[in-house]
Amino acid sequence: MRGIPLVVLALSIAVVAGYVEVYVEDGPDLDGLHIYAWDGGEWTPVGVIYVPEYIHTYIAAVEQWASMPYYNMSRYILEIPREAFRRGPPRTPPGLEKWTLEVQNGTRKAVVELAVGRKPLTKGNLTLSTWYALGDQPPKTPHRGKFINPPRRPPKNNEAAGEVGTASYAVSPGATIYPIGSLYFQPAKVRSGWFSTYVPVDTPDGNNIFCSGLPHMHWVGFEVLNFTVGVKVSGTIYYGTLTLEFYNRDTCTLITTYYISLPSSGSRWENVNVHLPLDSQIGVRARVYGYASSDAIINVSVVARYVKTVNSLAQIATTKAVAARAPSVSSGYRDRIAVLFGPYVAYDGLAATAAGTSFSYINVPSHTVRLRWYGQYCPMLRVEYQVNNIAYTTRFVGPSTSSPAGYYCNYNVPSTVLQLWARGYVISKALSKGGGITVSTAYDVLRSPDVTISFNGLLQIVYDRWIEPFHSNYIDSVIGRPYLQWGVMLLLNTYQVLGPINASSLNMISEIRSSYSQLALSLAHNQLDPMFHICGAEWVITAPVTGSPSPFYGNEAVDEKWWAAMGNRVLDAADWFLTLGNLASSSGYGALASLLIKVVQNIFQTASASVSVTSSNGLYYIRWIKGWAESPPPTVVILLHRQSSSTPQYAEWRYFREGYPTTLGCVLDPTYRVVNTNMYLSPSSVTSESRASAKIWTWRGQTYLLTDALTVGSR
Repeated sequence: MRGIPLVVLALSIAVVAGYVEVYVEDGPDLDGLHIYAWDGGEWTPVGVIYVPEYIHTYIAAVEQWASMPYYNMSRYILEIPREAFRRGPPRTPPGLEKWTLEVQNGTRKAVVELAVGRKPLTKGNLTLSTWYALGDQPPKTPHRGKFINPPRRPPKNNEAAGEVGTASYAVSPGATIYPIGSLYFQPAKVRSGWFSTYVPVDTPDGNNIFCSGLPHMHWVGFEVLNFTVGVKVSGTIYYGTLTLEFYNRDTCTLITTYYISLPSSGSRWENVNVHLPLDSQIGVRARVYGYASSDAIINVSVVARYVKTVNSLAQIATTKAVAARAPSVSSGYRDRIAVLFGPYVAYDGLAATAAGTSFSYINVPSHTVRLRWYGQYCPMLRVEYQVNNIAYTTRFVGPSTSSPAGYYCNYNVPSTVLQLWARGYVISKALSKGGGITVSTAYDVLRSPDVTISFNGLLQIVYDRWIEPFHSNYIDSVIGRPYLQWGVMLLLNTYQVLGPINASSLNMISEIRSSYSQLALSLAHNQLDPMFHICGAEWVITAPVTGSPSPFYGNEAVDEKWWAAMGNRVLDAADWFLTLGNLASSSGYGALASLLIKVVQNIFQTASASVSVTSSNGLYYIRWIKGWAESPPPTVVILLHRQSSSTPQYAEWRYFREGYPTTLGCVLDPTYRVVNTNMYLSPSSVTSESRASAKIWTWRGQTYLLTDALTVGSR
């Protein structure tokens, strides 16, 4: 032990599994970075675990209080190899920067040199990547770290926050965007011992063969930029490796294989950068192998980023979500409390920017905070906003009066506009299938014995999505617009209302899909009580429709090629319900789980529903009324015939309303829900371009994509 400083020996005593956990507070942002430490023989990846702050939170969806984790991404634990404290590195690898970390344990200090960069190191064909995780407990390690001369920090999220009306979310023609969407895989179940298996693709129709002899391939698409991979290991594995095999779908040839080591257990994510030809269709197969001490389950989530040029707004659709009601909550004797809205569906295709923002806005309504206060003067109120449980921005609100009125201080918190950031959206999708969107407001209430928070309006989320499944420069030479003539349904605009998850509160999703000849309106909801349920609905749109509409309940088969692709996913609500189910099981809300089972198990036979279409002043009213003898259906699909159009047709979804049974029959709500989103319907005329067909473009069900040869325009 001669030559080893005593301080270093002291630091190496309390270690976990060969590494020292070092807690860093107020550290630099590590997003997208690969971090390495010298273990005495080679550079080894350093794991990063973000440390949560738990806040007593009112979850509006379940009308319950629970302790929820929140992250500001500047608090994390670094898992540093033990040998890094004993031996200094010879030199920093080319292409990486040297970061110096000062580690303190009581009065003892040590210095560790780290190598940091955006390009990972490799060892043979294995990529040595940094795995990230969201921790579930405060730091317990006695080791505290601080970077010496840390790098300059990137702009903070709060630079995009502001008052309502100041944010612009709409995509403009000519813009370059970076859409984000999930690739969907089923869990890989492995037996104890050595294992090697491809991860099965989660495809609605069970078809997962692109190329002969290459099963389990997921279609990725054109203009693929990079990926984020999330892995959840239930059980324990050793020497685990994940391989991603990237193929040129046009020629069914292997482009490259990416090898990364798997974490032994738990949920983690990492960024994957691999050079792929932008003008070729890409397919990917995922394979896991290693050793399991007992039976284990490995979940792999892949999130893809694309680079697209918006040549026409027909390539863009809009998603809107609102809260069903404005909550009013009370609490007391807490330092901090929060109110959480969601989770809402994280539809694939979020139109992100190069800076990591997105074409979106989140309107947090104005609200009042009233707290009992015995001091002479009312304190300032600190309000923090989080999106997907990641800190977004902070504001301070002054009291209405400087002194308490009747022992109460009152605060008027103005409405605020936030945005969806790509980072939180990607992490959500990497760690849970389909992901979700949550919005929270947290308050420093200084252990006041009586606090009331009352919202004056409804939370609202609006974001643009890329929807076209092919190359952004694939433009019809005749009409000069995106071809979009796939012969199948594209998911266009969506509208979600989320209230408390119980049998008496409304939760629903309505979506509009379009093909070259048809329009499909769909509704999924939880109002199934025989005495009080949704018995009708009305959509108000500007898209011209003709002929007789056809209603369907549940997943009834029809003679349309696109229906098989829908399978059990008539709506993306499946992932939404699954997310809420996970929330219920983790929080112990059995009533929510029972409701979800009730929703997904109901499959109804077709009955005599009434559907009518009327028009007035350019508006088309599509009204569905349930038959009197029918059971309340959880899903409704209405097929409509479109008027022919040689160009992408601009349309608006103006309003929506639902109906409930009364003694007079099914009566629609006299007040319309304002949707007000724009969309473009695909052209319906045949042109000189070759035909192409694809499954529903929601980043799912694409493993049996049929295409003719595509001619991509010059870039």
